[in-house]
Amino acid sequence: MVLYIRLLSHDVEDFVMEVAVNSDATFMDLHSFLQKELGFDPSNMASFVITDSDWNRQKEISLVKMNEDDDSVVLMEEASLGDYLKNRKQRLMYVFDFFSERAFFMEVFEIREGVLKSPELLKKEGKVPPQIAIDDNLTDDDLGLGGYEDEFGDEFDDIDALDPDNFPDDF
Repeated sequence: MVLYIRLLSHDVEDFVMEVAVNSDATFMDLHSFLQKELGFDPSNMASFVITDSDWNRQKEISLVKMNEDDDSVVLMEEASLGDYLKNRKQRLMYVFDFFSERAFFMEVFEIREGVLKSPELLKKEGKVPPQIAIDDNLTDDDLGLGGYEDEFGDEFDDIDALDPDNFPDDF
């Protein structure tokens, strides 16, 4: 099976990216592909968070376990996409800036029979939100936030506080 996944950014409203990936690929395969296509540093911490339709967290699939005793976190290299992404409209987040708590909102928009040789980039439009290193001193304008913090206060300091209801049901 081939999963077709759309990524949107809360930080840069005109950014959209669509990818196709085999359902038997691991989350590590998807992570590596996304990092390459986005021009990000793959050594930075990242996680996928499987969510329900209202973006409530259900399961974290992480690059590394912060606590070896935490059985609730699954490692990317051990998790197949098809084990978690089984339905059209399945939602997840890709936390790409772990320390800044910034993520892409993702949704499976189609599932088809077939097999790809490797993941494929179908579409990438808009400015890619920058990945932040801990020592970067980027401003809101650099991040594409456009003054959201001034308008909304500290709400955007926590990814759980983002209001995904502002995103359309069908991305």
